[in-house]
Amino acid sequence: MRLPILLLSLALPLCANGLDDLRASLQRLQGSDPVKATLEHSFWRQTTDDKKPVISQGKVAAHLEEGPQGLKVTWARPTLQQAVKELAAQEQEPDRAAPTRTALRNLDPLEATEALSHAEALLRDLGQAQLQEERSEPWQGRPARLLVLKLQPKIPGNQRKYLKELKADAKVWVGPDGLPLAFSSAVAYRGSRMLISFEGGSNQERQFTKVGGRLVVTKATSEDRNSGLGASSLTKKVTTLTIL
Repeated sequence: MRLPILLLSLALPLCANGLDDLRASLQRLQGSDPVKATLEHSFWRQTTDDKKPVISQGKVAAHLEEGPQGLKVTWARPTLQQAVKELAAQEQEPDRAAPTRTALRNLDPLEATEALSHAEALLRDLGQAQLQEERSEPWQGRPARLLVLKLQPKIPGNQRKYLKELKADAKVWVGPDGLPLAFSSAVAYRGSRMLISFEGGSNQERQFTKVGGRLVVTKATSEDRNSGLGASSLTKKVTTLTIL
């Protein structure tokens, strides 16, 4: 006896798309294998208002260890000594630049932790994503499958009500083994509050490698910009991890 067509279709496995496959792969990359790496972080910001632009920047390096006991960050003694010197100099000249202190303050330990175990963070980014296109496209000469996505950023209601336009897109390059090679996103917004217009956006790129059961970010770049109330700012960050 033949099953009704509807029942037969339900009995067959659903055909997963590339985004579903990627999410499944990321679920399996929740390992806690010990990992060591060197980190280099650079920071650059320009703020502009009715006066001349003000630029702050800096660069630091550190040694990272992550495992069952958590994250350990080791700063080289010369780095800490330089930060102390900059503090002493600023006490004499408040407007004097302090690049090492600026970079140290800008490096978020939570971001460092997520860089060493990034599967969960990437799953959050893809949580509300919608697949727009899927095609073969090499990444840096390596065979890959490109997923073009539309994102839906989660924004608090008290902020969303001021937005007139919000656009967020992303791309993920997935290798033949089903693991992500790189991720890029672009967000743009504009709005107004109390008759004052504002706009801005951000661009991010991340590159990945697999270390044991972890997905590790080997390089992350970001650029954030915003303007309003007669002022504007542009911030750029680059973080590179080298696995030891």
